[in-house]
Amino acid sequence: MKTNDCFLLGMITKPHGYKGDVVLFVDADNPLQYRELDSIWVEEATGLVPYFFDSLRPHGDRFVAHLEGVDTESAAQRLSGSKVFLPEKFLPELPEDSFYFHEAKGWTLFDAHSNAAVGTIVRVLDHGAYPILELDADGKEVLVPLPDHMALKVDRILGVLEVELPEGLLDVYLTNSEEDTDGNAHDMDEEDTLY
Repeated sequence: MKTNDCFLLGMITKPHGYKGDVVLFVDADNPLQYRELDSIWVEEATGLVPYFFDSLRPHGDRFVAHLEGVDTESAAQRLSGSKVFLPEKFLPELPEDSFYFHEAKGWTLFDAHSNAAVGTIVRVLDHGAYPILELDADGKEVLVPLPDHMALKVDRILGVLEVELPEGLLDVYLTNSEEDTDGNAHDMDEEDTLY
């Protein structure tokens, strides 16, 4: 199994007790939807390694898990901090106007107003109040915020995300800042300040 065929479920955060149990953090809106899992894939130096559950029980906003073959505190400690993955088939289906952040990498972003391609999605940044698309637009980095009210059209087959971009957003990134409105180069004089 390779990480490209999986999604990041969460992380083993620390040992729990002295008999090999671990605390499993599941990074999902509804972590309890994963309470019936039989196994997980743990990222180790050699790649993804499957571990099967002897037990898995909710514990606050996390889970306490006992993994087959992990029977001591030191064995549990070795897994602490490890990322945990699942094959993509375990992802719940989304509505047509939604997408998982990891699946958008490599898609083309279209502006719904101009019906023109803007660039390729490099990744989705999950910071602050809403996610932000990081794009490669002919070698220039463009950041596009995705607030909840923004209308999206998703085409997974073609790998296309269509968004109604705010007016002027692309100008911030794609207009040459050293040219004035006449297209002439701007010369700095002594009164110009660099920050």
